[in-house]
Amino acid sequence: MDQRLLTFVTVAEEKSFTKAAQVLHITQPAVTQHIQNLENDFNVSLLDRGKRTVTLTKAGHIVYHQAKQILAYYNETKRLVDELIYEDSGSMVISSSYTFGEYILPYVLKEFQIRYPHISFMVNIVNSDDVIHQVQNREADIGIVETEISSSENLKAVPFFEDTVSFFAASNHNFYTGEGPTIEELSRQTWILREKGSGTRKVTEKALEEFGIIPAHTLELGSIQIIKEAVEAGLGISALSNWTVHKELSLNTLKLVNPENLSLQRSFSYIYLPAEWQTKTIQLFADCLNKISSLKRNNSV
Repeated sequence: MDQRLLTFVTVAEEKSFTKAAQVLHITQPAVTQHIQNLENDFNVSLLDRGKRTVTLTKAGHIVYHQAKQILAYYNETKRLVDELIYEDSGSMVISSSYTFGEYILPYVLKEFQIRYPHISFMVNIVNSDDVIHQVQNREADIGIVETEISSSENLKAVPFFEDTVSFFAASNHNFYTGEGPTIEELSRQTWILREKGSGTRKVTEKALEEFGIIPAHTLELGSIQIIKEAVEAGLGISALSNWTVHKELSLNTLKLVNPENLSLQRSFSYIYLPAEWQTKTIQLFADCLNKISSLKRNNSV
């Protein structure tokens, strides 16, 4: 690995020579020397050195972007060689949407760790749009999304798990007069929605449009747990994956308030960048995801 590129990227991200030296466990003069050597190679200044912070020049932005790609390719190549030498070992970064990542992924990771104890992993939990971004930018090796996505030349998408989204309210929130709520009664409620970029948000907005539900008020909250607590507190109603509310339904703190004929089915998909030499860890983890349907049938998740 080119230590100069690694040092430059670290300085750019930490915005400090001192902090970069601490992260890389080298001296600050060594950091300075690496940056100067790199700038001499390109014959241009890559960093604007302020009194308290360091920022990228226009040339620096170009080099930073390319350096990130080079370092990612290097790490991927090293993993491929390690996997060739050491059977069922290696590491990977998994990026997952909130619903799957917080409520289903832990069971998958447990099964994966039992099968492959020498493979290490790091997990990022973000919304679906950010999952796609991280995979495309090689910040994650494999991603799991809860939104519709098609395979392309630079991104492979594989549906592997079915999910159902339903409408929920606090168990004591009796806002409808019949056995179930009407469209008009649902429209008079405050709807608590996930943030933009969330797969659940997209499914909810599509359902509201199809049913002609125009919420009287909306609130936007950025996590499933706080949405559930807000609904339990009587702040409004929401739409969430059935997987996320098993506990609340069993404790009778939440209840289903689906209108007649509501059926919100969607698929979770795993995504990755196709490559001529695919890392074995990605293949093994994808195999584990593909078997999750049988785990569901056996009530393992």
